[in-house]
Amino acid sequence: MQHLAKKISSIFKSKKIDAEARPASVAQALKDAHPADISDLIEDLDENLREAFFRISANLIDSRVLFHLEPSRRREVILFFGSEHFQASIHMLNVEKLRKLIMELDEENQKSFLNMVPKKYEKPLNELLEYPEDSVGQSMSFSFVSIPELWTIADALQYMRLLENAPEHCAEIFLQDKNNRLIRADSQLKLKDIKNSAVISIKATDDQEITYDLFNKYHFTSLPVVDENNQMIGIIKADDMINIVREELSEDFTQFAGTDEEIDAPLLTSCFNRLRWLSLIIVNTMLSPFIISLFQNTIHQYVHLAVLMPIVGALGGSIGIQTASVIIKALSINSIREEQYAKAVRKEALTGFLNGIAIGIILGTITLLWFQEPKLSLILCSAMIFCATWASLIGVLIPLAFDKFGYDSSISSGPLITTIADMSGYVIFLGLAAITLGKI
Repeated sequence: MQHLAKKISSIFKSKKIDAEARPASVAQALKDAHPADISDLIEDLDENLREAFFRISANLIDSRVLFHLEPSRRREVILFFGSEHFQASIHMLNVEKLRKLIMELDEENQKSFLNMVPKKYEKPLNELLEYPEDSVGQSMSFSFVSIPELWTIADALQYMRLLENAPEHCAEIFLQDKNNRLIRADSQLKLKDIKNSAVISIKATDDQEITYDLFNKYHFTSLPVVDENNQMIGIIKADDMINIVREELSEDFTQFAGTDEEIDAPLLTSCFNRLRWLSLIIVNTMLSPFIISLFQNTIHQYVHLAVLMPIVGALGGSIGIQTASVIIKALSINSIREEQYAKAVRKEALTGFLNGIAIGIILGTITLLWFQEPKLSLILCSAMIFCATWASLIGVLIPLAFDKFGYDSSISSGPLITTIADMSGYVIFLGLAAITLGKI
């Protein structure tokens, strides 16, 4: 938090607080701070103060703080303190948070932290780590209560009272029938009133994106996770679902934008990540002059075309990106199904066509008033209708094609769509001009 960073900074800069009193002042300021607040403080502190803060506040920086830090800052903290520093506090994290923390560490630190894991966490942690990346199993929690359906209410209450490490919030219980099938019920109902109906569950090996559909459709507060034998092994809670959706949308956005780096990633890493995708822009930059050169005689004869060309390319790319953003968002939250693809294509093509007419009339009118050439005005208007319709089709077809063949739709990134739309725009505009005004 920014106000906390200012408070700690003022303690270090104050002339009234000497070096000996500073640790106590910092400890007092952070007395009631949540680990997440301390991690924010570390992120917000100036670089020259961060190390000084580490030196006098080692006891405040435990495994919980480490969990909330961004990956790059976490590496810095571990490097400063050493992984052994966190051994005494690692038990403060539950098994799900431990899994997330360990998965985000580099290989060397992963081994160190795995060696420090409390024995009671070893088995469930190893089970979580064995599931494929982005699967339901990696996001599930073991914090649930499951009881046999033949128990009486008295049995259930007694069990809950004596249960060690009971869930902090228990809005639902899960009953197992004699075939180990699950029966779902609200915790306020009596056991005798629970009907023997199969519960909706999800397999641990399923992709975690599937959970969104189930939570959105049935409005669950939790969803049981089962193994291949349909026996319950974990649970996905509503707050886990929020994290899953945030991670998926963040991943889709960064892939669509052409980079998946963190804001504080090292300089060379940032350069490399962006250059991989900007190579598509380089292709566009090289191909565009080549396409334009094919029409150089027409451009030489009608120099006004050179003034208007960038407008066609820029608007075509923007329309394609706009359409792709809508489709990728719909695919990310599963609000569009395969049987709706044709409808989406028709709708986006019509949207592009109508927008093209509107934009074409506006730009055509401006061109007519500017250059006093009706033919040129008509060419630009017609080109914009073609370009807007085609760019919309690109924006919808590319993501849907990737999704249809099992690829992440967000990898149809901005650079790819703008490259196709730009080159198509030049061909359409200059081609119409060549046919209407003169020879190539």
